[in-house]
Amino acid sequence: MRIRIGDLLVKAGVITDAQLKAALTEQGQWGGKLGDILVRMEFLTEEVLVRALSKQSGIPRADLTGDGDAAARDLIPPDVAEEFGVVPLALQDEGRTLVVAMSDPLNLMVTDHLRSLTGGLRIVAQIAGTGAIRNAISRWYRGQELMGDEEEPSIKITNNAGGTVATGKPPPAPKDASATVPDQRPVSPQRPAPPRPPPPKAPPPVPAQQTSAVDVLRGVEETQRRSVAAMRAMVELLIEKGVFSRDEYLSRVKR
Repeated sequence: MRIRIGDLLVKAGVITDAQLKAALTEQGQWGGKLGDILVRMEFLTEEVLVRALSKQSGIPRADLTGDGDAAARDLIPPDVAEEFGVVPLALQDEGRTLVVAMSDPLNLMVTDHLRSLTGGLRIVAQIAGTGAIRNAISRWYRGQELMGDEEEPSIKITNNAGGTVATGKPPPAPKDASATVPDQRPVSPQRPAPPRPPPPKAPPPVPAQQTSAVDVLRGVEETQRRSVAAMRAMVELLIEKGVFSRDEYLSRVKR
């Protein structure tokens, strides 16, 4: 029986039981793959996750260094590579086998689609991280290296479990009001500018004792209101159950 990836990571000392529980809570609330959630919550790196998945599944890790294989790359268009998160690595067996890198090598739907797209070639999948695949697609198809997050800061919003809910670029800093250009319209010497009216006076502060008394009075009134409402509900229930009639209750109250 294959050990689950979460238990494998805990057993290897990569994450703690508390971190695994937090990631499982996040997965139960929002869905997604447990490994991706652990990386997103920064409990481990993508490289460590790929090593653990390779050990768990027995699938070799993909080598995404270098310039790649142009002949293999020509078999899969860049839009397909981006849509399914795959990278063609090499052609083997005299061009009858295509080796690709995938974040989920056990996804038969993707491998079947690639087999159909390449005219029936045998597809052999190797495992790689999502970020590494995205970077390889950018380098090998477009000749661009993805920049790291250190170049421009970003905002990350997390939930109570510590998971990331949303990320984005910070809004531009507001302009300093003191740097605005003042009104330079000349004032006529014959008609001097009228004096500015004095600022409105702030209302006098309420004494602490008075504020406390008001709060106490409001609390007493709220308590009485709730008590009366509860009493009315109890009386209506007793009348409904036939304990006494409404006339009997009214005659007893009027005494």
